[in-house]
Amino acid sequence: MAIKKAKLKTKGMFDDCDPNEEDFALWKSIEVYMDGEEALVAEAMAREGEYVFLCLLDNEKDKELFYMMEQDGMTGMYIDDRESFDKDWDSKNYDRDGVMYLKAEWLEDIRELNDI
Repeated sequence: MAIKKAKLKTKGMFDDCDPNEEDFALWKSIEVYMDGEEALVAEAMAREGEYVFLCLLDNEKDKELFYMMEQDGMTGMYIDDRESFDKDWDSKNYDRDGVMYLKAEWLEDIRELNDI
C-alpha cells in the first residue's frame, strides 16, 4: 500500500447525507476545512477505488482537523475535552479510532511520494 500526496477537493462530500443527522453541521465544517489542503492518502484495501485519509501536510491544521473529528457524537473520544486531546497529541499518544475513506473524485493531483 503506497502512501501518496494529494490535494483535497472535499467541499460537498457530505451533501448526500441527511441534514437532520445530529453531527451534519460538524461534518460539513470538516469538509470545508479540509478542502484545498494537501494531504497524505493511501489506496484503500477494503474499498476499491477509494483512499484512506492519513493526515494533512500542514501540522497545525492536521491537529485541528483531528480535534474537529473527535467532536463526532458517535466516534469522538475527546468531545469538548481540548485539554486531554492536546496532551495526548503533543505527547504522541493520540490514535484516531476509525478510518476516513475518500472517493477518488474528492482528490486531485495524486502523486507517489517518490515523484515529488
